[in-house]
Amino acid sequence: MHAPLAPGYRPALSNGWWLSNRRYFLYMVRELTAVFAALWAIIFVTQLPQITAGAYSNPASLVSSPLWFAFSLVSLAFVLYHAWTAFNATGTLIYLRMGPKPIAGGSLNAAMFIAWALATFVIAFVFVTPAIGG
Repeated sequence: MHAPLAPGYRPALSNGWWLSNRRYFLYMVRELTAVFAALWAIIFVTQLPQITAGAYSNPASLVSSPLWFAFSLVSLAFVLYHAWTAFNATGTLIYLRMGPKPIAGGSLNAAMFIAWALATFVIAFVFVTPAIGG
């Protein structure tokens, strides 16, 4: 027979444990941002079959509502916060070497933000150019 196991240590945590420390709070907010991004993507993707079936007015009425616009703005803010924190963590989480020397974390962070800015510029250029160039 097996001997009974001693009970493990279980610290007592309140439901608001993450509210007691600013870093815990920001971490929990970052985790919550993924929920808003997923909800926005799910709602958007579920409209695609309706658009391909030719029922364009139903999805168009949803995305033109003020509630959808507000939800999209909140989702955008959360996704930008999520990206910002992910890019800031890159230098700590990724160990990259070029030859015998490691690349500094700050350089990796800078590269991520530069890539983000370039991608934003290219996407904005693609969207704005037809309106400008006619």
